[in-house]
Amino acid sequence: MANTVAFASRAARMPAVVAAAALLALPSGSLRATQQAPPLPLDVILRNAAAYTDAFSSDASGIVIEETYIQQVRGKQLTTRRMRSDVLITGDRTVGWYEFRDVFEVDGKPVRDRDNRLAQLFAQPSPSAIDQARRIVAEGSRFNLNPDGMTGTRTLNLPTAALFFLRSVNQRRSAFNRTGFSMVGDRRVAVVEFKETAKPRLIGSLDDAASKGTFWIEPETGAVVRTMLKLASGMRTMLLDMTTKVDYMADPRVKVWLPKSMEEHYELTPADGSDSPDAGGGARQTTNGRLMAPDVASANVTMEGTATYANVRKFSVAVDEKSTQ
Repeated sequence: MANTVAFASRAARMPAVVAAAALLALPSGSLRATQQAPPLPLDVILRNAAAYTDAFSSDASGIVIEETYIQQVRGKQLTTRRMRSDVLITGDRTVGWYEFRDVFEVDGKPVRDRDNRLAQLFAQPSPSAIDQARRIVAEGSRFNLNPDGMTGTRTLNLPTAALFFLRSVNQRRSAFNRTGFSMVGDRRVAVVEFKETAKPRLIGSLDDAASKGTFWIEPETGAVVRTMLKLASGMRTMLLDMTTKVDYMADPRVKVWLPKSMEEHYELTPADGSDSPDAGGGARQTTNGRLMAPDVASANVTMEGTATYANVRKFSVAVDEKSTQ
C-alpha cells in the first residue's frame, strides 16, 4: 500500500513537471514578449528626454574630455590631419550649455602647453569668460581642414550639437516621429526622428535650411545614447550636405552620458551661383560661428572626420550670469 501511495503522489506531480518543461522549451523571444511592458508613447519619451537634456546643463558642467580628431578632405587629392584637443562643457541658464574645443596638438606637434586653460578660465566667474573661451575656440578652429580654394573657419563640429533640439524649450520647434525600437549595445532604445519646423533656425544658414536627424533614446530615463544630425544648405556656388553621428557612453562620475565617438561627413557639390541665396556674396554663417567663406573650388569635395573621446575630468566651473547675455 505504501508503494501505491508513493507512486500515486509522484504521478500527481507529473503534469506540473511536464508543464514546466514545456514552458522552458518555449523560444526565449516568446517568453520575453509575455514579460515585456508595453512601449511608452512618444510624448512620454520626449518628456523624459527633455528632462534629461535640461539636466545635462548642470550635470555635465565642468566636464573636460580629451578628443582625438582625424579629418580628411577628398578632392583633387587626399589630405589628412590629426588633432588632439580638450573639449570643455560649461552650463548656462539661457542657452543650456556651451561647448569649447581647445586644440593642443596638430599632426603630432604641440601648438600650446597643456595647461587646462579652459577649465582655469571658468574657475572664477567673469563677465569676459565666454568671450575669452570663444577666442580660444576660434584660434583652434583654424586648424580644421578645408578644401582647396576654401578659406574661413568651421566651428559647428562639436559633439553635443544635436542635443539642443531635445531641450524642453526647443522641442516645440521640431516635429518628432518614433520609427521603432532597437538595441544600442545592451540598451533597448526608442528611435525618434525629427525635423526642424520653426524659425529662426537653431543652426542658422543664409537659406534658412532646416535641420533634421535621429535620436536613440532610452525611453524610461530619457538618456540619449546616439544622435544623428543632418543639414543640407546652399551657399554662393556650392551645396553643402552635412551628417554628424555621435555615440555616447555612460560614466560613473556624472549622471549623464558623455560623447564616446563622433563621425561627420560633408559633401560639397557645385551649384549655380545665380540661384543661390548667397549669390550676392558673403560667407555662410551659423549660430556657432563662420562655417565657410564663398571662395570655393569647382569640383565635388568630400570632407570626413572621426573623433574619439577619453580621459574624462571634472572641474569646478562657475560662469557669471552677465556673460551669457
